Amino acid sequence: MARKPTTASQRELLESTLSNLSALIQQWVPQAEVEITFEQYEDEDAHIYIFPPPTLTEEEVERLELRVGEHCNDILLDTGLFIVCAVRN
Repeated sequence: MARKPTTASQRELLESTLSNLSALIQQWVPQAEVEITFEQYEDEDAHIYIFPPPTLTEEEVERLELRVGEHCNDILLDTGLFIVCAVRN
C-alpha cells in the first residue's frame, strides 16, 4: 500500500511528538535507552525501541510496556500518528 507524501507540518508534528514521548519515557525510566526509527512497514509513522536497565523487574517492564502503549494509543487518537513502541530486554 502506498503511503501519502508527508508534508513539512506533518513531519514537524511527528518529530515533536517523538521528542516529547522520548522525554516522557526518560522521566519514567531515566536509565532506559530510547531509539527512534522512521521505519514504515505498512501504516506506521515511526518506531520507538526502549531498552530498560537490567535492574527493572519483569513487573516493572510490563508496566512500562502498558504505559507506553496507552500513551501511543492516545497519540494515535489525538494526532493520527501511528507510533509503534517496543520494550526490549
